[in-house]
Amino acid sequence: MGTHSWQASLEARVASIDEEIRSLLTQPEPALQPFYGMMLYHLGLDAGRPRGGKRLRPLLCLLVFEALAGEPERVLPAAAAIELLHNFTLIHDDIEDQDPARHHRPTVWSVWGVPQAINAGDGMYAVSRLAVQRLRKRGFPAERILDFANLTDQTCVRVCEGQFLDISFESRTDVTAERYRVMAARKTGALFAASAQSAAMLASDDASVREQLARFGEEFGQAFQAHDDLLGMLAFERASPRVRAQLDELFAPQAPLPAENVDRIRAILDDLGVRPMLEREIEAHRGRALHILHGVAAAGGPPLLLLDHLVASATGAADEPAAAPTLSA
Repeated sequence: MGTHSWQASLEARVASIDEEIRSLLTQPEPALQPFYGMMLYHLGLDAGRPRGGKRLRPLLCLLVFEALAGEPERVLPAAAAIELLHNFTLIHDDIEDQDPARHHRPTVWSVWGVPQAINAGDGMYAVSRLAVQRLRKRGFPAERILDFANLTDQTCVRVCEGQFLDISFESRTDVTAERYRVMAARKTGALFAASAQSAAMLASDDASVREQLARFGEEFGQAFQAHDDLLGMLAFERASPRVRAQLDELFAPQAPLPAENVDRIRAILDDLGVRPMLEREIEAHRGRALHILHGVAAAGGPPLLLLDHLVASATGAADEPAAAPTLSA
């Protein structure tokens, strides 16, 4: 499968997820359209704007279900529920961190104010619960739907725990990489694990399949988190006070960072020996994730190949993944 082909296949699935989300956020009453408009704006689904975010988590849910059971359209409500749950936490996260921009656009709170943004986040959480109820009309056994609802609730609590730790870190000077990983496992890892495990829950009653796909999601989430932002954390921990001050200054401008800042940051990271260490960590998590995935869904066909490409592209792999990855001891 060529690069253009798998990208087009992923985009087609993203479009179906976005359509499901739009249908959940459509309100005919004129007075309420701005309420849902805030949610659509945050998601990058407002009229005339490009989509925001990569939809990694709902894609993970959709593709895992498709690899195990086919019929991806049946699980669209679950994929939408996961994306809405994720984004409700992001709206609140932006308020708590006072971030003025996300995906190079003003955040909801900076456009409509904090009270409306809090309410929009709450509304998005409630709509995510309504999305779960749509599964009742997709032919899933009630017990599987209850398992899925229970998992998403537990995941929401874990993400909130992670946010508590993240906020508390801002006033602490003893935050190590290990403490950071514990926080990141809740904020990022929990949603990735739930995305894969929830698809397995809806596709199968096999406890082993559910457990292994949860582990796949956890490993994928850790690889993604490391690729996304752990680089800076390890650099700060290993740097001297003088170098740490330089990094503080280089990271200070609002994203995207100027090209000269990026070049200087990379040079510092190379001097500290952080990049090879991090690349080994990412490669280890990615390798374990794909090994688990292929062990569970070896007959998954094209959806399995798309999962390979999704994991590789989201974690910075330079080459296309092998059809049957191996795991070293």
